[in-house]
Amino acid sequence: MRMECPLDSAQLTLLSKLQAPELLNKFRALVLADGEMTLAEVGPASGQAFDIVYCGVTFVVSIAQNLSDFSGLKPIFCNLDPAQIHSAVGFRLGSHVAGGERVPAVVQALLDVGRKIGLSLDVTATVWHPANIVSGFDYFSQSVADYLSGGAFPVLALVNFKSEPSGLIVSRGLSALAGQELQIECGSMPEGEVMRRVVRVAHDIATNGPVCAPVTLDGLDANEKVELHPESESGIVTMKTRIVLEA
Repeated sequence: MRMECPLDSAQLTLLSKLQAPELLNKFRALVLADGEMTLAEVGPASGQAFDIVYCGVTFVVSIAQNLSDFSGLKPIFCNLDPAQIHSAVGFRLGSHVAGGERVPAVVQALLDVGRKIGLSLDVTATVWHPANIVSGFDYFSQSVADYLSGGAFPVLALVNFKSEPSGLIVSRGLSALAGQELQIECGSMPEGEVMRRVVRVAHDIATNGPVCAPVTLDGLDANEKVELHPESESGIVTMKTRIVLEA
């Protein structure tokens, strides 16, 4: 996805049906009326840019109207009609929390503030730039709400998985959260079953940090093991499952 500056550096972007002036007015009114946020305008650029402090974290929030190419995005529970998108709100971490994508509490605050603002701005879809994923806002909002309530990390909305001709499944976007990507050896297991296990492993890495040494985990089935082998130089974690034969 390519957007006109100042959204190029955003980690999270909300796509809205509103025209930019209306979006800007609603955004300002929403944040000023919310007792959990503080707002400071930091510069007009080609749209409007603001600093927001939420949950102790500073975010630079940019509003723009000039959207261009939506190609290259993987849709997740999303029927995106580019003709209906008239403006966008981009969020990136403030300079004092640069690199905070690897801190779960900071990521939670980013997802929370994006969801909270998006609920009031006629948002139809959400772009998570580190993984080039566009998800329907209803799905994004619900999965984030579940995560913030103690549920599973919203893996499908934040990590991109691609099947390679070699039979491997590779991730994209997990490195932004934990410094590692997954490379999954499917073997003879159907891809759908593999993905059930991959989502669980990606959740653990995103919330608990990178895998630092080879480890064997219990699988979803009683006689199953999941093996993780990190390659420190490449930042890749190889994952494969195996069946343990009972004696």
